[in-house]
Amino acid sequence: MNKKIVIAFTAATALAILSGCTVYDRADSYMKKPVVSDVKKGMTKQQARAIGGIPSTSATMINARGTCDSYVLGTRDGKPINYFVSYDQNNIVLNKGFQSCQEYDTNPQK
Repeated sequence: MNKKIVIAFTAATALAILSGCTVYDRADSYMKKPVVSDVKKGMTKQQARAIGGIPSTSATMINARGTCDSYVLGTRDGKPINYFVSYDQNNIVLNKGFQSCQEYDTNPQK
């Protein structure tokens, strides 16, 4: 009986470890997307779009300064993985991160 418990525990632990690797691999793959890894603060909008491609949406900010491009990097649990790049009034990259432009505009950090 104890042998069955040990085997079940070992199998459950292995599954937990492997599922953790899958989540990490997915997160790591998003970090390798050019819009995430290569777009830097201070770049022009033209430079950022040359790297990131055509954004999913573009918007003028209401609570934050300037404009914003939103990219969909993939999906997780049926929900989009969003990444935004915001620009100041001179079309210079001001901020970027893993949320949509709309989410960023409700709570801008800079």
